Amino acid sequence: MVLLASAGVAGLLLLGPVVLGGHVDAFYGRFTSPRAGSLILGTSRAAQGIQPAVLTASLGPRFEPPLLNYAFTLTHSPYGPAYLRSIQRKLRPEVKNGLYIVAVDPWSLSLTGREGTYPEDNSFIGQLHQISQNPNLAYLTRYQTKPLYRLLLDYATATERLHPDGWLEVNIGTDSAQVQARTARKLQDYRQLAATQHLSAGRLQALRQTIELLKQHGRVYLVRLPVGPSLYQLELSYQPKFDQLMREMAANQAVSYLDYSTQPYATTDGNHLQKAASKTFSEQLAKDLKQL
Repeated sequence: MVLLASAGVAGLLLLGPVVLGGHVDAFYGRFTSPRAGSLILGTSRAAQGIQPAVLTASLGPRFEPPLLNYAFTLTHSPYGPAYLRSIQRKLRPEVKNGLYIVAVDPWSLSLTGREGTYPEDNSFIGQLHQISQNPNLAYLTRYQTKPLYRLLLDYATATERLHPDGWLEVNIGTDSAQVQARTARKLQDYRQLAATQHLSAGRLQALRQTIELLKQHGRVYLVRLPVGPSLYQLELSYQPKFDQLMREMAANQAVSYLDYSTQPYATTDGNHLQKAASKTFSEQLAKDLKQL
């Protein structure tokens, strides 16, 4: 009995830093951090591709801190009513000089099935109301499904590390054969999306509403991140007028649009920037933002 109790206490002591440090998974830490002054929004492209620390080092005095990368995945955070509500909860209401990087691509504004039915409504983005508590018991009890011992093992061996500022660092092999294999699989996934999805009027409206919300709190920039040439050609085939649509939206909303989609940055799979490329791209983004 004493041994069992001792093991339990030891387990809690070991788990404490993992949970309190926000290292439960690739999402949890964003729901334990304080409400933000500035935000990076989008899907996993932005989660991995834009480093808040790099932008803060270059632009820090120009905007309200902290800058949080609040981008998740294509499953969880395409633009829609649920993501908009979550953004509202995460943003400090009194902020007036924030920086808001709104990453866009055709997939984050697309939908399978009829308008008005959004799959992310049933995810933590749609259902989690407590998003700035540490520990976040609501997340841990509803969305963290691994046994407790797995948290320790996965933390010790994880290829993904979520930084306190929300940047998702991914450490996987980047030799050409590995990248080619991942790119082929990713292209197949997106070809299936292109065959089943359509550009969604509801998601476009939610993007407009997101921009309108953020403009009340600071400066908003629409950004299209770099992707590999094969995925870019697929996007061009799927939505050939997407870039024009984003330019028109930016003009109508009086915000800037920066398109890096064809820039030659190294990716892990044609879709996500490699870690070193993420830093280089973030530096270029900061430089360009300074000039606007």
